[in-house]
Amino acid sequence: MKKTLVVGLTGQSGAGKSTVSQLMAQEGCTIIDADEIARQVVSDGTDCLVDLALAFGCEILNQDGTLNRRRLGNLVFGDKKKTQKLNQTILPYILREIQRQVDLARQRGGELVILDAPTLFESGADQFCDQIVSVIAPEQMRYNRVLLRDDRTEEEIRARFASQHEDAYYTKRSQFVISNDKNRNHLAGQTWMVLEKLRQLQEKMEKSQ
Repeated sequence: MKKTLVVGLTGQSGAGKSTVSQLMAQEGCTIIDADEIARQVVSDGTDCLVDLALAFGCEILNQDGTLNRRRLGNLVFGDKKKTQKLNQTILPYILREIQRQVDLARQRGGELVILDAPTLFESGADQFCDQIVSVIAPEQMRYNRVLLRDDRTEEEIRARFASQHEDAYYTKRSQFVISNDKNRNHLAGQTWMVLEKLRQLQEKMEKSQ
């Protein structure tokens, strides 16, 4: 069985992380999507959703019992204590599911497993990774992308950006940095170069066994 290399992929809102993840999937990488896992663990009837309702009240639920994400987000945004309570409630469920999917990928012999996680470091999910790739971009470019992509006001986007980390937070914690400051072709070229280096690392890991 081939050695599996688990690679954390992270970056700021609007930097282009999702595009890089898509490009890596097209190149045959196994993708573990932390955002999708976060949605799964709070789906209707899950233990995590019950814990959230106990922690924050039933007002975070829609009439059909599903989670109202915007209401929960507005409730905790800007409040450090509530944000900490949210993380303490939901992160154990997310991390357990990430661990399960990483273990499953190893059992299947996936050579390059990409853990796509916007809060990779903050959540502690970097513990599962052998290498880290961060995607960064100039703030105005990120702002323009998010404005076109998301159903959010300018004030909401600026507030989100103000709560996020600067480039240096990512670059000093990563083995590879992709700067998405040009066009998609340039981004694709950088992604393929990083993938080639990761494959070389994976081959070295196999030979050292």
